[in-house]
Amino acid sequence: MTPTNAPRPTRRPALAAALFVAAGSLACGTSDADGSSAATMDDDRAAYLTLMGNDTLAVEWFEFDGNRVQASALIRGSTTTYSEYAAEFGDDGSIVSWEATTWPGDPSATEPTSSERTVAGPDGIQSVTMRNGQEQTRAFTAAPGEVPFIDMLHWPFEAAFRAQAANGALGQDVAILGGRMVFDVEPNADGSWALIHPSRGPSTFRMTDDGHITSLDGTGSTRAYDLRRMPFDALDPTAFRTMFADRPLGELSGRGEIDVNVAGVNFTGDYGTPQRRGREIFGSLVAYGDRWRTGANRATHLSFDGDIVIDGTTIPAGDYTLYSIPEAEGGTLIVNRRTGQTGTSYDEDMDEARLELRRDALDESVEVFEIRVVPDGDGGRIELRWAETVYWVPFTAG
Repeated sequence: MTPTNAPRPTRRPALAAALFVAAGSLACGTSDADGSSAATMDDDRAAYLTLMGNDTLAVEWFEFDGNRVQASALIRGSTTTYSEYAAEFGDDGSIVSWEATTWPGDPSATEPTSSERTVAGPDGIQSVTMRNGQEQTRAFTAAPGEVPFIDMLHWPFEAAFRAQAANGALGQDVAILGGRMVFDVEPNADGSWALIHPSRGPSTFRMTDDGHITSLDGTGSTRAYDLRRMPFDALDPTAFRTMFADRPLGELSGRGEIDVNVAGVNFTGDYGTPQRRGREIFGSLVAYGDRWRTGANRATHLSFDGDIVIDGTTIPAGDYTLYSIPEAEGGTLIVNRRTGQTGTSYDEDMDEARLELRRDALDESVEVFEIRVVPDGDGGRIELRWAETVYWVPFTAG
């Protein structure tokens, strides 16, 4: 078997610089000190630009008219898609009707790839979905305040917050239509709010007293994106569809594998592979002094079939989860006995060892985070490599 110490390849599409610079300057240039966009934060007709580092992740256009909202969005995922939405809510925040139609990103596309229509009736909500020519029907109930969930989009959350504000209950948790999940909402001391995904963790956002979202910082979540509210006409849908139609992002964070023999010990494992995307990493995206999942999404796992010794501490052969606490001059590697969990789940009582991380500068810039186990003298090193930095610990066979 060929030794593997690198992430699986991930497509990294090139950005069209002019479009990105124009969008990025609008997103940043119209922002106040608190992250809001003064020119648009009270408008019922606005847009959201969502960036992940220097990559455009999604663009949303939306218009509220009383209890109705119409929206459209370009989303760059495994494919680039363009969707249009229409929703109507009752005075108590209950959804009355909902429509969604999705096309390929190419503006010349005329045939939708999927559509959904829901209508409220005396016995609940009836949903009819068309996907790949197949029709599916389901019925469910919807409580007041529940909104549709569309991955990467945020206008449904503004719909929820507007309804909360109108009913004097701004800052309540947001439940997803059909009982799929609940996002916790918590106030922060600085006047911002935390929007907490059940598995991806918290984002920090700001909103007005009437529920208009003005900005969102997703650094605390697994997505680590930034959202800015902008004028509706500042971002042209046709231009974005033309630019990104054949440039999907693919997986935002893939999965890397470890399968190598060093110093007579077989190491295997897997870990998330977030990309740099022009961002500052250690001390910024990955904060100093905070426990990090050491990758993205699911927890980082490392197994070895022989005992290893790190700085005099023997780690028995077995299966482990790795966490780390990076610091400016080093940090801590946490070897934990619990496995199979998400990267945000952690039980300190299951720690096998906490070990001193060394930190060195790299001569190269590592775009995609990687974990390597490499030979070094009579033993080896476990390395965490990203941007221009490598954190590492030495080991010998036990």
